[in-house]
Amino acid sequence: MTWAGRLQNLLSALIICLGLLFPYSAQAAKPDRVEDLLSDSRAGVTSRHTITIDQTGATSFDATDTITLTFPNSFTVPAFTPSDVTFNDGSARTVVNPCSAGANNISIGVSGQVVTFTACSGFSSSATGSVITIVLGTGATQITNPSTSSVYVVETAGTYGDSAQGAAVAITTGVNLSFTIPSPTGNVRFTGDAFPNAIITILDGGSVAGTGTANSVSFFDKTITGLVPGVHTFSIYGQALDGRKTLTISFNLNVISGTTVTISGILLPPILTVPSQEKRPKTFVQSGLARHNSTITTFTAGPTNTNQQATTNSSGEWTINVPLVLHLGAHTVSGLVNDGNGNQSVLTAASNFEILLSADLNVDNLVSLTDFSMLMFNYGLSNPPNAAADINDNGGQVDLVDFSVMMFYWTGG
Repeated sequence: MTWAGRLQNLLSALIICLGLLFPYSAQAAKPDRVEDLLSDSRAGVTSRHTITIDQTGATSFDATDTITLTFPNSFTVPAFTPSDVTFNDGSARTVVNPCSAGANNISIGVSGQVVTFTACSGFSSSATGSVITIVLGTGATQITNPSTSSVYVVETAGTYGDSAQGAAVAITTGVNLSFTIPSPTGNVRFTGDAFPNAIITILDGGSVAGTGTANSVSFFDKTITGLVPGVHTFSIYGQALDGRKTLTISFNLNVISGTTVTISGILLPPILTVPSQEKRPKTFVQSGLARHNSTITTFTAGPTNTNQQATTNSSGEWTINVPLVLHLGAHTVSGLVNDGNGNQSVLTAASNFEILLSADLNVDNLVSLTDFSMLMFNYGLSNPPNAAADINDNGGQVDLVDFSVMMFYWTGG
């Protein structure tokens, strides 16, 4: 067979495959866009689905027309009631079950993996080319995601004038993602939380692919377009105006042309700031930025091991004053944020700090008679009430060695 013949056979096979994936109807126009945005793309959890259908300029949704949404078998589709869904085609329609005549009435039916919407008799037709938005799971009754990370296609079909088309959705199990996006270039949309007004930077293979800004309630939404098909390593981090940055987290994606996939539910870890060293027993302060009105947990490790928590304010700021007299020596501290909605970030990188010896027991920058009185009050005691009185931190009695250290640093005053 000639080279031209082989090429013709290859193209024929490709056309057949594309026809199986996205069947074409000569009587129907293909929608300009079909998108399914998940409120939570983690594996095995319940999620709200927002289906957006851009009708072509020649089509409208009329009385007795239907729209069907077919979910892959890996999803668990509940028996939705009218109160669980919304339907809007430029007008907010009334969802009912069963169908009843009315200008705004549209019924919902669920059979297995198929959710069907039917315009009831008397239905006032939508405008040609209007955008249809369907929300499944406005309350607690929601669709359960597949237990396996992958990309799945939700098919949209019906008798409303446009031909069937699929919307790809990604289901993920964690921060480091590796999966194939099905369908010339592709797009990836990143949504999630950082901290209020954070500068969001997305890297592709180490080079800046795009930047954005989180809003006043920490949320960011950035789409990277025109991606060459193939495996991409994306990284994302948040930065404050003073230059401090969050940990960079990475996503490995195989981008295939003609597809936009939304990676939602990203929660960037907090910014964590600590002094590189502090004199004992001065209060050790940890601070930073994270998602607003969320819980920060820090983990201090070293000669002293302790966990502490704080709540971020509406600006995402947080501070922890460690209430313990820390032991002398090198320590590390890391932290994470929990948004209170079941989402928890990865740990920050460990920050190093050191607690230094000091005889300034009342932390007034002098070693004087006041410090001597505090030493004498605890003298001879093991595990003294004032842990700082054990100046050399040897775990024994407050003794002559501790007294000698105080005399060495004596300033008077």
